[in-house]
Amino acid sequence: MISGESKSQTAKQTGENKKKRGFEKMEQKIRWIAIGDSFTYLNDHLDETANKVTRGYLDRVLEKVPGLELFNMGINGSTTNDWQMVNIPAADLYTVLLGTNDWYHEVPLGCDEDFTQKKAGTILGNLGAMLGQIYRRTPQAKVIVMNPVERADFVYVGDAANHAPGSDMPVNGLWLHEVADAIYRNCLHAGIPCIDLHAECGFTPQNAVKFKRVRTPEGYRNLPWPEYHRYPFDPERDEYPYPPECMDRTYDGLHPSDLGNEIIAKILAEKIREVLCDQKK
Repeated sequence: MISGESKSQTAKQTGENKKKRGFEKMEQKIRWIAIGDSFTYLNDHLDETANKVTRGYLDRVLEKVPGLELFNMGINGSTTNDWQMVNIPAADLYTVLLGTNDWYHEVPLGCDEDFTQKKAGTILGNLGAMLGQIYRRTPQAKVIVMNPVERADFVYVGDAANHAPGSDMPVNGLWLHEVADAIYRNCLHAGIPCIDLHAECGFTPQNAVKFKRVRTPEGYRNLPWPEYHRYPFDPERDEYPYPPECMDRTYDGLHPSDLGNEIIAKILAEKIREVLCDQKK
């Protein structure tokens, strides 16, 4: 038989346990899964930027929005096709930033119907199918979709043979801004929280880098866009064209520099706060 003193002590402990559980619930972090390509992947692999980047956009968001627990699922070089084979776990919040590699690798854009019917095989269909997977697994989750930004000529700092043209020309008749517009338009129409990163970030082929160091008949010169197009890059013969002093919004013509990552992080952090605030109402 429990004595009066023991009952009082037990009641006190029970009350303390309830308070503790309530506190833990209040302090529980929001599980955030970041889905994306190299923009997202590089957040956790700064050595692959030759340490030209000190913090990626994800870590910068964590500093601006307390209470998030980040799981970075970024896949380097991925397209929306690649994400059809990925098992995306449950979370409270998802952010998606894809599209630039689809554009370069000529994945068809598709139509609005592909997005709504989740017909994999096109950029819009793949995106719709992936979002469908997320909502089936976690119906109450918050998802924020971003669209790709403009880019200049890209040359990978770790292997100059890995290079690609900027978005100032179409690929197979498709402009990168058409991909960005379609992603944003479809998500907006579907009521999915989205960011027109393409418009808000202000990345352009002109301001991606301050200049490109190119080999000319008169020797090496630092030329701005679009002048550098007169001298095509030859990875077998030319010096790496993007020294540290050329950095603007990117450090290699494509991937965000510290400046670019901070611009993206500010915009995304504001949207996350908005979405989480709406959830509490």
